[in-house]
Amino acid sequence: METNRYYHDHLERLDEGPSPQPDVTEAEMLVFLAVTIQMGHCIQDKLTDYQSRSYNFHTPFYGNAMKWGRFFHILRFLHFTDNKNEPDMRDENSDRLWKMRNLFQILNEKFSKFYSPSEHLAVD
Repeated sequence: METNRYYHDHLERLDEGPSPQPDVTEAEMLVFLAVTIQMGHCIQDKLTDYQSRSYNFHTPFYGNAMKWGRFFHILRFLHFTDNKNEPDMRDENSDRLWKMRNLFQILNEKFSKFYSPSEHLAVD
């Protein structure tokens, strides 16, 4: 929702008229996250290497999962909070992670729901 809002705000600032890209759907966002997580398992030097067709770099998963134009569109406009809610950053008590705070709260809630550490826990 916030990614789409940020994109439409961007278009309004540019006065380009109607949106040339459709809104990002929940399904597309899940594919985007899957592709991004997979990139951590198959590390390339540059982001564009993942779309390469050369023998050394080619991994069909990335191109089959999502078109690269769409991937870069989502990456460019990825947002988690409405920019209109920006706190006064001159205040020393302001939340410096305000753009990510909602995401952190959701993840903490979900992670604590599904993971309960036992008393025998080692941190290596």
